[in-house]
Amino acid sequence: MARVQIVTDSTADLSEDVARQLDIHVAPLTPKTVNEPLRDGVDIATARLLKKLKTAKNAPTTAAPPAKAFEDVYAKILREHDEILSIHISSKLSQTVAMAERGALPFLGRKRIAVVDSLSASRGLGYLAIAAAEAARDGGSLDELVKLIRTLIPHVYLVFFVETPEYLNRGGRLGKAQAVLGTLMNIKPLLALEDGEIIPLEKVRTRQRAIEKLCEFTLEFARVRRMTILHADNDSEVKELSEKIHEQLPDVQIETALYGPVLASHVGPDAVGIVIFEDTP
Repeated sequence: MARVQIVTDSTADLSEDVARQLDIHVAPLTPKTVNEPLRDGVDIATARLLKKLKTAKNAPTTAAPPAKAFEDVYAKILREHDEILSIHISSKLSQTVAMAERGALPFLGRKRIAVVDSLSASRGLGYLAIAAAEAARDGGSLDELVKLIRTLIPHVYLVFFVETPEYLNRGGRLGKAQAVLGTLMNIKPLLALEDGEIIPLEKVRTRQRAIEKLCEFTLEFARVRRMTILHADNDSEVKELSEKIHEQLPDVQIETALYGPVLASHVGPDAVGIVIFEDTP
């Protein structure tokens, strides 16, 4: 068992098998539909939330785990271990990092807990958590793992388009994109997560053109370590996008995944995205 234990949150969209195999501890965020708080990955799954999104009058909100939840997770781990690397969704999208830091305070001076802002989300965060867990399994120290993750963060990219900016707008997650997208109608915004913040890349008018733009984005990378197409049960578009990428990058293995409930509450039920984990030189 690795000396350093890895903690992340449910926005990493890790499968239960991967988390179990790599001994990654996952703290659930809380999507809230109407007056119903639900723990991501515990009480609700993406498919259920997507159905709610299509019929709900009000977009759901999300909440970071409270500091006490992190304190409890850390306390359980630290009964048998002395060091934790806790890596989480971008602090510009959620208060999760702040809550994790607060939850670590009771252990200061007795145990070592390093909280790292991934500046990413979804599989981007997941890839970083996996890299940390693999390095921990290989015997890396906490300081070495923190240095590794900070080195890898600039090599994780997330680009996506949404059917409408309505969900991002309601959730206050548009950031710099707000001024650009706030007055646009009938467009499919192509957005990116850059330095932890959602920024506009381009605007197109059809989903077909958005799919083509996502494919074009992947061609900017000469070395791809891992790649995931994120979707919400859009099988035909995922197949089309995957085939287009394979035509240009035949050696790249492409994973596909449903994006999780927390991301779904921000981007809505019809988004498609690409996560690229660039191989470092």
